[in-house]
Order: sequence, then C-alpha cells, then structure tokens
Amino acid sequence: MINIYKANMHKLVKNIFFILGNIIAFAVTAAVTSGNFTLPFLAKYPVADGMFFVSAAMIAFFSVFTPFIVCPEYGDGVIRNRIIAGYKQVHDYIALVLAMVSAALIMSFFYIIGGVAGALVSGNSISDLSWSSVITMIFAVIGYSVFVASLCYRAKNIIAGAFIGMGMLNLAFNFVMFGNALVAFSEGVVHKIALFVYNVNSLGQWFSNTPFIDDNVNPGNAVQMLLTAGIIVISVLIVTAKLERRDLK
Repeated sequence: MINIYKANMHKLVKNIFFILGNIIAFAVTAAVTSGNFTLPFLAKYPVADGMFFVSAAMIAFFSVFTPFIVCPEYGDGVIRNRIIAGYKQVHDYIALVLAMVSAALIMSFFYIIGGVAGALVSGNSISDLSWSSVITMIFAVIGYSVFVASLCYRAKNIIAGAFIGMGMLNLAFNFVMFGNALVAFSEGVVHKIALFVYNVNSLGQWFSNTPFIDDNVNPGNAVQMLLTAGIIVISVLIVTAKLERRDLK
C-alpha cells in the first residue's frame, strides 16, 4: 500500500493542474492579505476575514480536480495491474485516500503561507484570524476531497466522475443557500436537524465561520470537525464494503 501511495504522490506533484492550483492558492491569498485584491463585499472587513473567505475556493478546486485524478486509473487498467501485482483493491483505495489527504494538506499549506506572506510584505495584520476556523476549514476540505474521491472510485467512469464532482459542488452550494433559511425559520427538533445538515456540509462549515451569518448557526469548531470525521469514516466504510468483489475489466 505504501508503494501505491508513493506512486500516487509522484503523479500528483507532477500534475500541472495541481501545481497551478497551489500557485493560485498562494497568489490569491497573498493578494487578499496584502490588500491588492479586495472583493467589494469584504471591503469593510479585516484582511483576515478575506483570507478565510477565499479558502472556499479549495472546495471548488477538488470538485473539479478529483474526478480527473481518480477515474482514469480504472479505465487505463492501472488498478487491474496493481491487483495482478498482488495488491488488493482496498489497498489501492486507502492509498488513494491518503493521497487526497496529502493533496488537501499541501494546498492548505500554500494557502496559509500565501496569506502570511501577503500580510508580512504589506504590513497588514492577520492577528484577528481565527486559526481554529482555519483548521476546521482545512479538515473540511480534507473530508470533502475524500468523499468525492470515494464516490469517483466507485463510479470508475471519468464522465460519471465529472458529474459527481460538479454535482457535489452544486449540492453543497445549495445546501448553504437553502440551509440559511431553514436554520433561521425552524425551531425545536427541526432546527437541530437543520443545523446538523447545514454543518455536515463543508461549505456550510465554511460559511458559518464567516462574519456574514449569525453565530448560532455554528455549533462550534470541535463539533464541525467531528462531523467531518464522521463523513470520512462513513465514506471509507461504504467504499470498502464488498470492494474485493468489484469486477475489474
């Protein structure tokens, strides 16, 4: 499994889209914290809030990037060759999960370094940045990338994978839009269910940590991270169930 992980990472760090994604993560965050790029609706907020706000772009990136990394390996016979070499499909899948976790951490590193660099060069302060919110968001990105990768691993087809990636992004976005209204106007048990649905969504976790929403929508970063951990565990359990019976053509 370690060898598969190393092969996945070797392919990942050489992927031009992943390289560009990290460069953009660094450049955009640096531009925001340096004050050279400001979205109109963020103009009255500290640059630290702008830095956190742009972290949502990582969710969009992995929605598009993940299917094109995961799905071709089935069609190209890569997974089949690994099975012939003596590995099990579960080994291949776990190595993929570890690679996606690593990919999310690498991009998060460039995102943070870009934000810090932009602030240092310009003299702006990001001292009021909530690092617990940033860590929660990074974990949410990890959970989201693992979830999408898991769906794509089962889908096997790159076209289906692309639909999955964009479909999950659209679903996550709409969960936030409709979730705001549901949380605001619900009470009792329905309200608790609405909070759960809202915060199990990675974009919901992101938006609840921005200054644009009431604090009561955020159940706390610890709870949000537990929800993300649950998504990761469920994804792994569902995919690995009867995985060895999957036919490899």
